[in-house]
This record gives sequence, C-alpha cells and structure tokens, in this order.
Amino acid sequence: MAQRKPLGDLIAETPKLIVDLAKAEIDNLKSEVAGKAKGLGVGGALLAVAGVLGIFLISWLLYAGYEGLNVVFVPWLSALLVSAVLLLIVLILVLVGIGSIKKNKDFNNLESVDSIKDDVNMVRGLGHAADGSDPLDDLDRDGFGPRAAPASPANPSSTNGVQR
Repeated sequence: MAQRKPLGDLIAETPKLIVDLAKAEIDNLKSEVAGKAKGLGVGGALLAVAGVLGIFLISWLLYAGYEGLNVVFVPWLSALLVSAVLLLIVLILVLVGIGSIKKNKDFNNLESVDSIKDDVNMVRGLGHAADGSDPLDDLDRDGFGPRAAPASPANPSSTNGVQR
C-alpha cells in the first residue's frame, strides 16, 4: 500500500503541480495547432501544384487549338488527350486540396482548449464542465473509472444504465 503524504507536503507540492499542468497543456495546444497548420500547408501545396498544372493545361489547350486549326489531323487530337489528362489531374488535386483545407481550417474546437477550460473550472471549484456540474459525475457508481457515456442533452435524467 502506498504511503500517504501529510497535508502540508501536499499543499507545498500544489504550485509545482499547477505549473507542470499549465506547461503540459501549453505543449499539447502547440502540438495540436502544429498538426492543423501542417494540414493547411499540405492543402495549400496541393492547390499550388494544381495551379501550375492549370497553366500547363492552358498551354496544351492553346497548342491543341493551334494544331486543330492548322492541320485537322492526328497531332491536335493527341494534344487534346494530353489536355484531358492534365485536366483530370488538376481536378483531383483541387478536390483533395480543398478537402484538406476544410478539414483543418477550424481552430475553434481544439481539445487542448477544452482541457484548459476544464482545468480552470476545476481550480475554480466548478467541476469539469462550464455549467458547474460535479466532477464526480464523470465517475461510475463505484467511484472508479469513467462512465460509459455522458447523459444525452435531450434527456438529462438519463444515466446510461448507471444507477445513483
């Protein structure tokens, strides 16, 4: 069995623990923002490549039109086929790039920020949620481990099979 610490030692350790918690939360936030920024960078790079290929596409279409007007034969048809392939590549890159940007553009719902809010609310004595709920509501009926799922907002009296 672990030895219990005296109250004075616990109180003395509190400032260090709070500082360590703040540093850990800031590190977590930094890594989360870096991940989002990386996703935005990948999306932007894909859009840049699509833009460059779009320039090539225009040149091929111009070449195809030129060949088609000068000599109505096989060379212009092959140039149109190359243009169609470039157009397909450009469309794929644009769709993937836009999808990546849409997926990573929302900086409002960062888990680190929610965790910091929970920490501040715990220090203020409000519990884990900003609505002032009891932090013990997160535990199952035995007081050990988390509950399976929180009560639904539509039915706040629901305890998901956990009796109180």
